[in-house]
Order: sequence, then C-alpha cells, then structure tokens
Amino acid sequence: MINPNFVKHQLGIKAFHHQELLEIALTHPDAISENLDLTPEEQKLRTLEYLGISRLGSNLFSQMVSDYLYLHCSHLGSATCTLLKSDLVSHKILATLASKIHLDRVSDLGTNYLSKSEFEQQKVLAELFEALVGAVYLEWDRDFEQTYNWLANQFLAGVVNQILMDLFIEFVPAADWDANFYPWFGSTNLTCPSKKSASKSTSLFCS
Repeated sequence: MINPNFVKHQLGIKAFHHQELLEIALTHPDAISENLDLTPEEQKLRTLEYLGISRLGSNLFSQMVSDYLYLHCSHLGSATCTLLKSDLVSHKILATLASKIHLDRVSDLGTNYLSKSEFEQQKVLAELFEALVGAVYLEWDRDFEQTYNWLANQFLAGVVNQILMDLFIEFVPAADWDANFYPWFGSTNLTCPSKKSASKSTSLFCS
C-alpha cells in the first residue's frame, strides 16, 4: 500500500495537496496491469499518466543536475562536471536516492518486482524517483526554482559530496592529505576525508 504521509515526511515537504500526483508517481505500470479492478482502457490511461510524469521528472532532474554542477562545481572543469553528471543521472544513483527515502517500501511496484534482476530493479526505482520529481514539480505549480532548491538541498548536495569524496580517497594518496587539500574541500563546502582513516564513516567537516 502507498503511504503518502510517509513519503511526504521523507521528502521534507510539509503539505502535499495534490495526493493524486503521488498516487500516479508511486504506482508502477506493472502494478497497474495487475489491478483487475481497472478496465483495459483505464489501465492504459494510468500507465500513460505514469510514463508522462516520469519523463517530465527525468528531463527536470537532468536540467537541475546541470544547473547545480554549473553553480557549485564548474571550477573543477568541464570534463569533471561531465563525469559527475553521467554518474548522477545513472540508474544506479537514482535508485540509491529512491532507496534512501524508502520508495521501494511505500510504492506499489507489482508482485514480480522482487523476481527481477538487480539491473531491472534499479531501473524501476530510478524511474520511480524521476516520477516523484515530476510530481513535486507539478504540486508546486511548475515552479522550477522551488523544485530545484528542494532537490539540491534534499539530495544533490549530499550525493555530489559523496562522489567527490570517494574520488579523492581513491586517487589521492593519504600522505598528500595535507593543508593544501583541506582548504580546497572547505572552499567547496565538501566533507573532508579524515587522515586517520579513509572510511566514509570517519570523516570530518572542513569549515
């Protein structure tokens, strides 16, 4: 069963007035096709609604990622920003964001979801997250700026931080984590990896 109140809590949105948008976004076509209470025509209509809101969310997410990287990461160079965007719009990252707010638990994904391959499950969750972005955008009367600010604060800042930190830990020797690197992390509002450990759980914040 879909629990819109739980989703609203996870999204950090106090009031979601158009509940039908959440219903569309959180009901996968597999679940729609299994709903015998719907006529074939109703199933087709609801599937088109889902695909439409998911496509809208996909386009919005891609544009907002580009805007975020331009505003906050352009100093890293165009090549790095291109690689970052490639990661951010991937099914893997989108599925991770969906799982972070437990969309897999509160959405109607159909009875065959668990029998799908890991790749197919990621694809389903990625589409679900994109549909949710589309629903939020429509809830706020197509206010791009408000939706962008919500997406950046709730999701993009954290995941970009994590990707850059992972790259730093992987490619920069610990011996080089000196005063020349920490100010750079601070200037970009990133979380610095601790010299004592490369573990993600033992990092310190640069101010």
